[in-house]
Amino acid sequence: MSTSTHLQPESNIEAPSQEDLSNLVQEGSAALTKGDLRSALETFGKVIEAFPDRPEGHNNLGALYSSLNECAKAEVCFTRVLDILPHNANAMYNRGVVRARLEKSDLAREDFENALKLNPKDPDLFNNLGVINFLQGRLKQARKNFRKAAKLDSLNTNAVINLCDVEMAAGNHTEAVVLCENFLAKQNDLDIRQRHFELLITGCREALGKASEAAEALLSEDGKNNGVRLELGKLIQAQSVLKP
Repeated sequence: MSTSTHLQPESNIEAPSQEDLSNLVQEGSAALTKGDLRSALETFGKVIEAFPDRPEGHNNLGALYSSLNECAKAEVCFTRVLDILPHNANAMYNRGVVRARLEKSDLAREDFENALKLNPKDPDLFNNLGVINFLQGRLKQARKNFRKAAKLDSLNTNAVINLCDVEMAAGNHTEAVVLCENFLAKQNDLDIRQRHFELLITGCREALGKASEAAEALLSEDGKNNGVRLELGKLIQAQSVLKP
């Protein structure tokens, strides 16, 4: 005799409900908040098993993998979310972030640009798109992105710091300093203050170097100018103190 390999479904087993989904998601989120990553992984896995065509489990699992820096796994999860919800700007943003970490810059830029079509007033999207453009050497476009992010959120410190990096890369040291000073005039922020200090120190080093070169040029023409020689000694001493 042979037995059939086709199992008959139990008629009294109920399909998971929306309430079950909410409870599982809350359970996983609570575990994640407590730092119990094993339980969070298991719970979000259960969500996906019970509700494979719902985005919640895939999205939360993607966020968890992202926090663990397992970006390849996170990318798969967010892609699954977009398979279910192809016009979800948050999922595009999240996938763009992990793709950027994976150095898939072109794909990350595509995600950020597509998300901006759906959410054109999100400063974080403009900021992240600016980072990609900056890393790929498109300084003009990066500057435009960071300025837009700062315009949408005038207290967006990341956008201002990134804009400073663009100006420094373009050789506009004074403009970078002014950006920090204008921000600090409106809001006291430790990160901006730190960047401002670093820019001023950089400016001091550059100014000392140029002053030393000017002094040496003068002495090559007028070696008896003791005043310039004295000042050059001071400049050299200051350079040694401010040496990076």
